Amino acid sequence: MSPLRTNQMQVLAALEALYQQEMPHPDSSLFQAACYHFQNPGKSFRAQLALTSGIALGLNEQDNLYWAAACELLHNASLIHDDISDASTHRRGQESIHQQFGSDMALCLGDWMVAKAFELSARNRNFGGRLTALLAQAMQETCSGQMADISQRQCAELEDWQRIAKGKTAPLLIAPIAGAALAAGLDSDLDSLERLVGLCGLAYQGRNDIDDIIPSSHRSSDLDGRKPNLVVSLFAQQGSGRDDFQRWYQSEDNRQLTHWQRRIASSDVILQANQSVDYWLVQAELLVNLLPAQLQPVAHGLVASVKHRTTIKSQGQIA
Repeated sequence: MSPLRTNQMQVLAALEALYQQEMPHPDSSLFQAACYHFQNPGKSFRAQLALTSGIALGLNEQDNLYWAAACELLHNASLIHDDISDASTHRRGQESIHQQFGSDMALCLGDWMVAKAFELSARNRNFGGRLTALLAQAMQETCSGQMADISQRQCAELEDWQRIAKGKTAPLLIAPIAGAALAAGLDSDLDSLERLVGLCGLAYQGRNDIDDIIPSSHRSSDLDGRKPNLVVSLFAQQGSGRDDFQRWYQSEDNRQLTHWQRRIASSDVILQANQSVDYWLVQAELLVNLLPAQLQPVAHGLVASVKHRTTIKSQGQIA
């Protein structure tokens, strides 16, 4: 079993206790929104990566917890802001923050989380400055990736899709492990880690994109919003009727959205997309042995967790 899944309950309990200590002041209008958000904190995957890495590298327990919470808070801030730009009404089985409290509150809560993440990372007495700089860089790259996703109005070429997918997912997956490596003095050569996490990000985003298209009984939000999608990019380049599809995609007329979603969902590009996801995960596994020995179990756990999630989602679609 993956060490990330094994430690999940302990991670969630430790984070919950820390969040309760670090909440906005009860007199602040942010307090209610923060309590609402943290009543369903999700799987805390990035915190699990940070804590598992820190344990493997023998880091100070309290510093390790602060770093894990910082990474997770930054990710949560990006989700709150992302829901505003995507006009998403729900997150983790409940109304999104902007839907429940309004966009102004959502923006402020996301900004508070960014500031709190930087504060927590800075508490490391020996590496606080460098860890905070690492988080800031990860957030900058994530913002650039999200903006590339929003501004991509043409049907993305495969190379563009990969660039955007990596930009959105990889920075905040790399940071938890890279920060632990930095604090342990193992950050001199992490090129293989960046490549491995980039491949995992492609696999995870690719599976999300497949799930957005099938089953065709639900309306594709990516087609509706003309957002980059692996399956759509494959169909636009190779699918039958791609010229007609490209003309429709460039229009603002969504009356044929269901027609094109069904065409794409029943085409060979679904198989190609699944094969791409499998290929990226295999390539990621091949990079594990190039990492420092202490980080190899963590990297194995990351790949296994992404593979597990993509497999569960795939089985759910078939069912």
